[in-house]
Amino acid sequence: MPRSVRLAVSALALLAATPALAEPATITFLHVNDVYEIAPDPDEGGGFAPLMTLLKGERAKNPNTITTFGGDLISPSILSGLTKGAQMVDLLNAVGVDVAVLGNHEFDFGPEVADERVVASQFPWLAANVVDGKTGEPAAGTAGTRLVTMGGYKVGFVGLLTPETEELSSPGPAISILDPIETAAKSVARLKERGADFVVALTHMPLAEDRRLLREVEDVDLVLGGHDHDPITWYESDGLIVKAGHDAHYLAALDVTLDRVEGDDGPEIVWHPAWRYEATKGVAPDPEVGKTVAGYQEKLDEELATPVGETLVELDTRRGTVRGKESNFGDFIADAIRNATGAEVAIMNGGGIRGDRTYAPGTVLTRKEILGELPFGNVTVLIELKGADLRAALENGVSQVEEAAGRFPQVSGMSYSYDPKKPAGQRIVEVRVGGQPLDPTRAYKVATNDYIQGGGDGYTALTAGKPLIDASGGTLMATTVMNYATAQGGKIAPAVEGRIVRLD
Repeated sequence: MPRSVRLAVSALALLAATPALAEPATITFLHVNDVYEIAPDPDEGGGFAPLMTLLKGERAKNPNTITTFGGDLISPSILSGLTKGAQMVDLLNAVGVDVAVLGNHEFDFGPEVADERVVASQFPWLAANVVDGKTGEPAAGTAGTRLVTMGGYKVGFVGLLTPETEELSSPGPAISILDPIETAAKSVARLKERGADFVVALTHMPLAEDRRLLREVEDVDLVLGGHDHDPITWYESDGLIVKAGHDAHYLAALDVTLDRVEGDDGPEIVWHPAWRYEATKGVAPDPEVGKTVAGYQEKLDEELATPVGETLVELDTRRGTVRGKESNFGDFIADAIRNATGAEVAIMNGGGIRGDRTYAPGTVLTRKEILGELPFGNVTVLIELKGADLRAALENGVSQVEEAAGRFPQVSGMSYSYDPKKPAGQRIVEVRVGGQPLDPTRAYKVATNDYIQGGGDGYTALTAGKPLIDASGGTLMATTVMNYATAQGGKIAPAVEGRIVRLD
């Protein structure tokens, strides 16, 4: 029986004989997570202005309201690629968030930018397991926990970030991300010592880890999460998990009624939840927030309207393509960075290509489309790498193809075949560079981006390379691609050439 139900039933029995020690109170948690775009999608809704309308309506119903954010804000988007996410903090300030947890995308522009965005926020960011590697103190301007008194009850918050952030983003070597479960156990114990009646874990982790958190840390009552992009409500080990999807398509509203009663062993807290998801699609925008959004969009339109080139063929940037097989647009990007650096080969993680669409022949691509496809601000770099390490990088790239992981490699100047039925780490069957078999002892000049060269997406093999052009001397990868299109006379016509062969 779920904890809330079990405790509520026991409370009914107790209340028959014992008066409550305090009046019950209902606290409304208003939660969103993983917001990248500032304006609504025509089909899905979202946007900060409609979200504000819903938030105002909910806050008018209950004075005991806490607004939470579940991480992933400052990247990726076209606009964030230009502003490094400054507008996102401005808008989250405008809608009135009370407490947030860091997401992996908070580190996409490096730890210094993350710290700047936290400082600019008018609300606290929590991340108990994100610490300075030397001091063990909270990093990036965050705190580990927060205690709020509302309706006569103390609500404790602990923030937790997935350790996969070290591979998924760029927190840098000075930041350590500790085991979230061990960290939670210690942090929650301290919150209980400080008198917390109800404990909320604000997390940015996969659902499986949220479930493990509730199984292994008994005093966590509620998980308000992120990282997963679907609306989710899940009972686990007497606790509740709530996630709101992404891009503010939904506002998750959770009413938690708390009561303090006298139990067999003294006073205890009973609680009962009721939840709903409110869609932003079709909701009238809040005028004030809408004006701010419009201002940012006007600036974006002015900067991004410049044409880059016309595609003569259909371009494919769909998620299922760039993360599982050769994409002609992936070829174009890899060719661009190889050409710009004079490399022999190039490797690009498919997850860095974000458009998830096709472009019909005759489409004129502008800066907006290129930055939309490459929104992370990654820089083109060049390394010298032994063939054995290059093969190991490709093995990593195909190691999670069945999960459509972003590490899947798009390449230039080389070809490879792989067998997805073989165990991860043993899937690469053949690699050829310039038409010749890969020499494991030879050093090759390899163009890539600074993210995976630094070990992102599991590409630790690339860290063995000798830097020839590092991030400080490289150019923005999106700029590299734009320049390449210009050098082609503004004509974009890549073809799938058999660079990647899947042996099924």
